[in-house]
Amino acid sequence: MSKDDDTKSLIELMGKAIEEYYRLPDGSGVMSGSYPLSEDHWMYSKSENPPMPFRMGTNHPKHNEVAEKIREAAKYAVRSATMSGMDMDFDPDALCQNMIVGMLGYWTPDGTSGDEDRHLCEPSPLPDLFPWPT
Repeated sequence: MSKDDDTKSLIELMGKAIEEYYRLPDGSGVMSGSYPLSEDHWMYSKSENPPMPFRMGTNHPKHNEVAEKIREAAKYAVRSATMSGMDMDFDPDALCQNMIVGMLGYWTPDGTSGDEDRHLCEPSPLPDLFPWPT
């Protein structure tokens, strides 16, 4: 059995599906694969009613504004999880994580990336912190 066959066997044994595998001229290799979700993953559960933690009726004066911001965060999450539509074999957990970042900002005390090059990964202008009641 060749090294290539050994590698493929090991990966398939682990439950991953190999999509592409290339041996490069320098002897190294590159592989693309997919790791399936477990059968009990939350995505496969029966449809439920929405949780509505931020329930807001249409009579609220900010309803349309908030709905548009959520829509933009959802679009960001889908683009991030699918590499701008290039990879439709996306991770649903990454989609959810990106939705949270799109809605609330990064997981830092002030919601910013803290990156020196923040202009590459944050909106401009940076929105004010949400005025949560104290």
